[in-house]
Amino acid sequence: MNPHADTEPEPEPEPAAHASGFAIRDHEFREIRQFLYDETGISLGDSKQDMVCSRLAKRLRHHGLRSFDEYLRLVREGDAAERQEFINCLTTNKTDFFRESHHFDFLRDTVIPYARGKGKRLRIWSAGCSTGEEPYTLAMTLREHCPASDGWDVRILASDIDTAVLAATERGVYAADRVADVPVALLHKYFRRGAGANTGKVAAKPELRELITVRQVNLMEDPWPFRTRFDVIFCRNVVIYFDRETQRRLLTRFAAHLDPRGYLVLGHSENMHWMADTFAPLGGTVYRPRVSTDTPIPRPFVPKPAEEHTIILGDVKATRGPALLKTLLGSCVSACIFDPKTGVGGMNHFSLPGVSDGGVSARYGAHAMELLITAVMKKGGDRSRLRAKVFGGGKVLNIESEHLNVGSQNTEFVLKYLGDEGIPVDGQCLGGTRGLIVRFHPHTGQAQAKPLGGRDLSRIVEKEEAFGRELLQKVETPPDDDITLF
Repeated sequence: MNPHADTEPEPEPEPAAHASGFAIRDHEFREIRQFLYDETGISLGDSKQDMVCSRLAKRLRHHGLRSFDEYLRLVREGDAAERQEFINCLTTNKTDFFRESHHFDFLRDTVIPYARGKGKRLRIWSAGCSTGEEPYTLAMTLREHCPASDGWDVRILASDIDTAVLAATERGVYAADRVADVPVALLHKYFRRGAGANTGKVAAKPELRELITVRQVNLMEDPWPFRTRFDVIFCRNVVIYFDRETQRRLLTRFAAHLDPRGYLVLGHSENMHWMADTFAPLGGTVYRPRVSTDTPIPRPFVPKPAEEHTIILGDVKATRGPALLKTLLGSCVSACIFDPKTGVGGMNHFSLPGVSDGGVSARYGAHAMELLITAVMKKGGDRSRLRAKVFGGGKVLNIESEHLNVGSQNTEFVLKYLGDEGIPVDGQCLGGTRGLIVRFHPHTGQAQAKPLGGRDLSRIVEKEEAFGRELLQKVETPPDDDITLF
């Protein structure tokens, strides 16, 4: 007998094989996540484990490696080229031409008129430029309203940490469907249509490309490899990948690199209310450095804490404004529904009885879903804008009867219900053989799912089995609440 048995840690369970053919262990994911954070400041959530496995699998195949431990050792001890490949694989690059077009209207209507009166000189930084759609949109806006023939001196710095997307920016060549949001007149004026091997592509003309300087910049690097003070810094949908302290350091440095009358432009899902002593908001996620004549900020500045609720089996909860809804799932499912415009959303946690009569069983599910939709709409959500993310449905119950594969039934039901109701499913983590802990922020629609440990899963399975037995006893008298959808 081992006298230390009670204090020994539980062995890490064997990871399930990913579609890539590789399996990533929890400790490997933690170490990769920490290394990425140390190198780039990017903070990956617990739900990104499958993404990391999928994106790095090709590097393991390239080097003939069998585990992520081996690969991380190679990256840490290897050459700079593989370290860059590691970063390129794990950075997210989502962008479009004229994305959040009101920002370019602000450039045209506010920034350019001011610059016209102070010497017709403009310096703009597209920080996190991805594949170049943003800097080329900036270039078109400047060419249209700041012609060189009128004495304008304008330059755009396009930077990213990912060398692959920087190469795409340098080329300025795009598939025809990527320029669908460019006004036809501007497309004809500033792009060339490809022919032969380049049929179906367009290329930016030299008058755009000559305005743009492409440069690799790690935003965590200190100091940055330039001393320029910018009139505008575009850093949209980048800081959301950093934790709060990293955001604070970065935004403080942006302020130091802005002209006193300069502007910082963030993405639509980002805000700086907690940096109100450094930046003043102008609306539309546009900010300027705060000056002494601005209204003083009350001290201390303490953001309002978000509400926090734990949703148990059978519960429904809807909220308006910052909140965190949490639940633990085994075979049950949780639908997380939100209205992206009003910041209203909610979560339920339910299970079907598991009987073979789909009509009876489905009534229980419809009841749970209708309760949730009604609760969200009573908080001010618009039925036509609702979107969903769904979780759970694991095969975890100790029931051998084939017709009682409750997890599978729950999964099929919730997806069919949302499809029938016309509610788009933006994300899902369904099935498998492990339970989940789900965290949902209804005011933003963000959700995270993390596998449950063995002890937590055992407790959840015990509760779900007891609930299932009770539900089967009531199957002849399904709920008949007076629910009105409006």
